[in-house]
Amino acid sequence: MGLIAEFQLSSPDLPLTDAVAAVPDVTLYIERILVIDPDRPVVLCRAVGADDGFLEALAADPTVDTYATIDDGNGEGSAMYRIKLRNPPLPIYRKYVELGTTPLGGVVTVDGWWGRARFPDRDALAEYRAFCTDRGSTFKLERLTRESSTDDPPFGLTDEQYEALVTAHEAGYFAVPREASTEVVGDRLGISAPSASERLRRGIDRLLENAL
Repeated sequence: MGLIAEFQLSSPDLPLTDAVAAVPDVTLYIERILVIDPDRPVVLCRAVGADDGFLEALAADPTVDTYATIDDGNGEGSAMYRIKLRNPPLPIYRKYVELGTTPLGGVVTVDGWWGRARFPDRDALAEYRAFCTDRGSTFKLERLTRESSTDDPPFGLTDEQYEALVTAHEAGYFAVPREASTEVVGDRLGISAPSASERLRRGIDRLLENAL
């Protein structure tokens, strides 16, 4: 069984740091990562709080190869982008591949990166931490859990839906009165609030369909 680690990184050499620094009100939620080429991974991310200057900031960021707008959010301050990265000074995604680690999500703000990843074992996590700190980055482990031994989530749920429902339950999202918002659930999952809400709705629908 692998380990699910949640951690904070802070370094000016991390990908997308310059773009976010240029528009400090923006928060980037990394919702999917395609590491076909470890030196040029593709990230699908939702930018919350971005203005017109964010595209200029992406164009000027030396760690961005190409970018495209997938959904402009109809001017509501939330847009989805497909960003291809290139040769960042701190190549965190290449190290993921070397260690057999699966990135599960992330959040980028002016304060740094919040990451969530599945590591094969504690040795791989320790090596990743040393890799980051040896290159001048701070690394703060926030949470470490052992992956479930069950092969598939129950009731036909996808891994993402199951994780979202469990996280929401633990946070008190389903409590009466409600103790956590979709923003809180999204932060714990490393995705935006709208994406967390959609994932929860789909998960509940699948759960009811197969349980009733």
